[in-house]
Amino acid sequence: HRQDASKILIVDATFTKVKGEDRAILIAYDTNLGVVDYWIDESENATAYNCLFNRLYRAGYTPICVVSDGHGSILSAIADWNFPHQRCIFHLLQELKRKLTKRPGDELIGKRKILYSRIKWILKTKKIEELEEKIVSFRDHTQFIFLAYRPVLDWFWDIIPHATLHLSYEESVPNTSNLLENLNGQIKARIKTFRGIKSEKSLHNLLKILFHFHNYKF
Repeated sequence: HRQDASKILIVDATFTKVKGEDRAILIAYDTNLGVVDYWIDESENATAYNCLFNRLYRAGYTPICVVSDGHGSILSAIADWNFPHQRCIFHLLQELKRKLTKRPGDELIGKRKILYSRIKWILKTKKIEELEEKIVSFRDHTQFIFLAYRPVLDWFWDIIPHATLHLSYEESVPNTSNLLENLNGQIKARIKTFRGIKSEKSLHNLLKILFHFHNYKF
Protein backbone atom coordinates (compact mmCIF):
# COMPACT_ATOMS: atom_id res chain seq x y z
CA HIS A 1 0.00 0.00 0.00
CA ARG A 2 2.93 2.34 -0.55
CA GLN A 3 0.88 4.46 -2.95
CA ASP A 4 -1.53 5.28 -0.09
CA ALA A 5 1.17 6.32 2.37
CA SER A 6 1.32 9.92 3.57
CA LYS A 7 5.11 9.52 4.05
CA ILE A 8 4.60 11.44 7.30
CA LEU A 9 6.18 9.14 9.84
CA ILE A 10 5.80 9.13 13.62
CA VAL A 11 8.45 7.16 15.50
CA ASP A 12 8.60 6.22 19.15
CA ALA A 13 9.44 3.32 21.45
CA THR A 14 7.54 1.40 24.07
CA PHE A 15 9.05 -1.03 26.54
CA THR A 16 8.39 -4.50 27.88
CA LYS A 17 10.26 -7.48 29.32
CA VAL A 18 11.00 -10.86 27.78
CA LYS A 19 11.89 -13.47 30.41
CA GLY A 20 12.60 -10.61 32.80
CA GLU A 21 14.98 -8.83 30.41
CA ASP A 22 14.27 -5.35 29.01
CA ARG A 23 13.16 -4.96 25.42
CA ALA A 24 12.41 -1.78 23.47
CA ILE A 25 9.83 -1.91 20.68
CA LEU A 26 10.59 0.83 18.16
CA ILE A 27 7.53 1.61 16.02
CA ALA A 28 7.19 3.45 12.70
CA TYR A 29 3.69 4.81 12.11
CA ASP A 30 2.51 6.38 8.85
CA THR A 31 -0.34 8.84 9.41
CA ASN A 32 -2.36 7.28 6.57
CA LEU A 33 -1.45 3.60 6.86
CA GLY A 34 -0.87 3.14 10.57
CA VAL A 35 2.05 0.94 11.67
CA VAL A 36 4.36 0.26 8.73
CA ASP A 37 7.25 -1.44 10.57
CA TYR A 38 8.80 -2.06 13.97
CA TRP A 39 12.11 -3.16 15.46
CA ILE A 40 12.83 -4.92 18.75
CA ASP A 41 16.10 -4.20 20.55
CA GLU A 42 17.56 -4.36 24.04
CA SER A 43 17.20 -0.59 24.46
CA GLU A 44 16.07 2.56 22.65
CA ASN A 45 19.26 3.47 20.79
CA ALA A 46 20.42 5.20 17.60
CA THR A 47 21.61 1.97 15.95
CA ALA A 48 18.17 0.42 16.38
CA TYR A 49 16.44 3.46 14.85
CA ASN A 50 18.92 3.38 11.96
CA CYS A 51 18.03 -0.28 11.37
CA LEU A 52 14.34 0.65 11.36
CA PHE A 53 14.87 3.50 8.88
CA ASN A 54 17.02 1.24 6.69
CA ARG A 55 14.29 -1.41 6.55
CA LEU A 56 11.80 1.22 5.46
CA TYR A 57 14.19 2.56 2.84
CA ARG A 58 14.76 -0.93 1.42
CA ALA A 59 10.97 -1.36 1.21
CA GLY A 60 10.72 1.82 -0.88
CA TYR A 61 9.48 4.08 1.92
CA THR A 62 11.25 7.42 2.44
CA PRO A 63 9.48 9.84 4.80
CA ILE A 64 8.95 13.48 3.85
CA CYS A 65 8.84 14.34 7.56
CA VAL A 66 9.48 12.47 10.81
CA VAL A 67 7.64 13.38 14.01
CA SER A 68 9.13 12.33 17.34
CA ASP A 69 9.49 13.19 21.02
CA GLY A 70 13.13 14.17 20.46
CA HIS A 71 14.79 11.31 22.36
CA GLY A 72 18.55 11.55 21.88
CA SER A 73 18.79 8.30 19.94
CA ILE A 74 16.05 9.44 17.52
CA LEU A 75 17.79 12.78 17.00
CA SER A 76 21.02 10.98 16.14
CA ALA A 77 19.39 8.59 13.66
CA ILE A 78 17.35 11.35 11.99
CA ALA A 79 20.51 13.41 11.59
CA ASP A 80 22.23 10.41 9.96
CA TRP A 81 19.41 10.16 7.40
CA ASN A 82 18.94 13.93 7.09
CA PHE A 83 15.15 13.66 7.44
CA PRO A 84 13.06 16.80 8.11
CA HIS A 85 12.10 16.53 11.78
CA GLN A 86 9.04 17.85 13.60
CA ARG A 87 9.57 17.83 17.37
CA CYS A 88 6.58 16.94 19.54
CA ILE A 89 5.47 20.18 21.18
CA PHE A 90 3.89 18.30 24.10
CA HIS A 91 7.32 16.93 25.04
CA LEU A 92 8.97 20.30 24.34
CA LEU A 93 6.59 22.01 26.78
CA GLN A 94 7.41 19.36 29.38
CA GLU A 95 11.12 20.06 28.83
CA LEU A 96 10.49 23.80 29.06
CA LYS A 97 8.73 23.40 32.38
CA ARG A 98 11.63 21.36 33.74
CA LYS A 99 14.03 24.12 32.69
CA LEU A 100 11.93 26.76 34.48
CA THR A 101 11.45 24.93 37.78
CA LYS A 102 14.05 24.18 40.42
CA ARG A 103 12.62 20.81 41.44
CA PRO A 104 10.19 18.29 39.88
CA GLY A 105 6.63 19.11 40.86
CA ASP A 106 7.28 22.81 41.48
CA GLU A 107 4.64 25.22 40.20
CA LEU A 108 5.54 27.96 37.75
CA ILE A 109 5.19 31.42 39.28
CA GLY A 110 6.04 35.02 38.40
CA LYS A 111 8.20 35.62 35.36
CA ARG A 112 8.79 31.88 34.93
CA LYS A 113 5.05 31.34 34.41
CA ILE A 114 4.82 34.29 31.99
CA LEU A 115 7.81 33.07 29.95
CA TYR A 116 6.30 29.59 29.77
CA SER A 117 2.98 30.99 28.52
CA ARG A 118 4.69 33.20 25.90
CA ILE A 119 6.69 30.31 24.48
CA LYS A 120 3.65 28.03 24.57
CA TRP A 121 1.70 30.70 22.66
CA ILE A 122 4.30 30.53 19.88
CA LEU A 123 4.58 26.72 19.83
CA LYS A 124 0.79 26.39 19.55
CA THR A 125 0.65 28.55 16.38
CA LYS A 126 -1.76 27.02 13.84
CA LYS A 127 -0.93 29.01 10.69
CA ILE A 128 2.49 29.81 9.27
CA GLU A 129 1.30 33.34 8.44
CA GLU A 130 0.89 34.01 12.17
CA LEU A 131 4.28 32.64 13.18
CA GLU A 132 6.48 35.51 11.97
CA GLU A 133 4.35 38.11 13.77
CA LYS A 134 4.56 36.16 17.03
CA ILE A 135 8.31 35.62 16.71
CA VAL A 136 8.96 39.31 15.98
CA SER A 137 6.76 40.38 18.89
CA PHE A 138 8.58 38.05 21.28
CA ARG A 139 12.05 38.98 20.02
CA ASP A 140 11.60 42.76 19.85
CA HIS A 141 9.15 43.55 22.65
CA THR A 142 9.23 40.77 25.26
CA GLN A 143 12.51 38.86 25.21
CA PHE A 144 14.51 41.53 27.06
CA ILE A 145 12.25 41.11 30.11
CA PHE A 146 13.49 37.53 30.52
CA LEU A 147 17.24 38.02 30.07
CA ALA A 148 17.80 36.41 33.48
CA TYR A 149 16.66 33.16 31.82
CA ARG A 150 19.21 33.27 29.00
CA PRO A 151 19.73 29.45 28.87
CA VAL A 152 15.98 28.97 28.35
CA LEU A 153 15.91 31.64 25.63
CA ASP A 154 18.89 30.00 23.89
CA TRP A 155 17.09 26.64 24.06
CA PHE A 156 13.94 28.22 22.59
CA TRP A 157 15.71 29.78 19.61
CA ASP A 158 17.45 26.46 18.98
CA ILE A 159 14.29 24.32 18.91
CA ILE A 160 11.79 26.69 17.30
CA PRO A 161 12.55 25.64 13.66
CA HIS A 162 11.86 21.98 14.53
CA ALA A 163 8.86 22.80 16.71
CA THR A 164 7.06 24.66 13.91
CA LEU A 165 8.18 22.68 10.86
CA HIS A 166 4.68 21.20 10.45
CA LEU A 167 3.38 24.63 9.42
CA SER A 168 5.50 24.47 6.25
CA TYR A 169 3.67 21.49 4.78
CA GLU A 170 0.53 21.45 2.67
CA GLU A 171 -0.06 17.95 4.03
CA SER A 172 -1.36 17.60 7.56
CA VAL A 173 1.70 17.00 9.70
CA PRO A 174 0.91 16.43 13.40
CA ASN A 175 2.81 18.60 15.87
CA THR A 176 2.81 15.89 18.54
CA SER A 177 3.58 12.18 18.70
CA ASN A 178 0.31 11.54 20.56
CA LEU A 179 -1.03 9.16 17.89
CA LEU A 180 1.78 6.75 18.64
CA GLU A 181 1.64 7.38 22.39
CA ASN A 182 -1.97 6.14 22.33
CA LEU A 183 -0.93 3.04 20.40
CA ASN A 184 1.90 2.33 22.84
CA GLY A 185 -0.61 2.39 25.68
CA GLN A 186 -2.76 -0.19 23.93
CA ILE A 187 0.24 -2.45 23.28
CA LYS A 188 1.19 -2.34 26.97
CA ALA A 189 -2.39 -3.15 27.97
CA ARG A 190 -2.49 -6.14 25.61
CA ILE A 191 0.91 -7.46 26.77
CA LYS A 192 -0.29 -7.18 30.38
CA THR A 193 -3.16 -9.57 29.65
CA PHE A 194 -0.59 -12.20 28.61
CA ARG A 195 1.04 -11.99 32.06
CA GLY A 196 4.48 -11.67 30.56
CA ILE A 197 6.18 -12.59 27.29
CA LYS A 198 8.08 -15.88 27.32
CA SER A 199 10.24 -15.34 24.22
CA GLU A 200 11.15 -12.74 21.65
CA LYS A 201 9.45 -14.88 18.99
CA SER A 202 6.22 -14.70 20.99
CA LEU A 203 6.58 -10.92 21.17
CA HIS A 204 7.05 -10.73 17.39
CA ASN A 205 3.98 -12.90 16.82
CA LEU A 206 1.86 -10.80 19.17
CA LEU A 207 2.90 -7.54 17.49
CA LYS A 208 2.29 -8.95 14.00
CA ILE A 209 -1.23 -9.99 15.01
CA LEU A 210 -1.96 -6.63 16.61
CA PHE A 211 -0.70 -4.60 13.69
CA HIS A 212 -2.21 -6.80 10.98
CA PHE A 213 -5.73 -7.32 12.31
CA HIS A 214 -6.35 -4.02 14.09
CA ASN A 215 -6.73 -0.60 12.53
CA TYR A 216 -4.66 1.62 14.80
CA LYS A 217 -5.29 4.83 12.86
CA PHE A 218 -6.96 7.39 15.12
